[in-house]
Amino acid sequence: MSAVLTFCKQAAKQLKHLSKINNNLPLMIGVKGGGCNGMRYFIEPTDKPPHKTDEQINLDGTNIIVCGKSLFHILGTEVIWTTDTMGARFDFKNPNAKGSCGCGETFST
Repeated sequence: MSAVLTFCKQAAKQLKHLSKINNNLPLMIGVKGGGCNGMRYFIEPTDKPPHKTDEQINLDGTNIIVCGKSLFHILGTEVIWTTDTMGARFDFKNPNAKGSCGCGETFST
């Protein structure tokens, strides 16, 4: 079985920093409807307890919650921290994506 999500070292470092500046809150990762291809990724701090369908990942001491409603769409995705001329950001290498927009922020399955 594939890992729910995997993270490069730099992405793990950035997620730890994001949690720290938000009072060490867990970070919710998932997808929402929207964008030019139908779905977009999100990473946001949350103070709500995980639902029983959510997956929890301990990433070097950072609590990551993967939205249970998003699992089907992002299972096996690799989260990468990228820095280039467009700036610094999280990129998602999603094996389930059948199409994506030019900026890589939205996708379809």
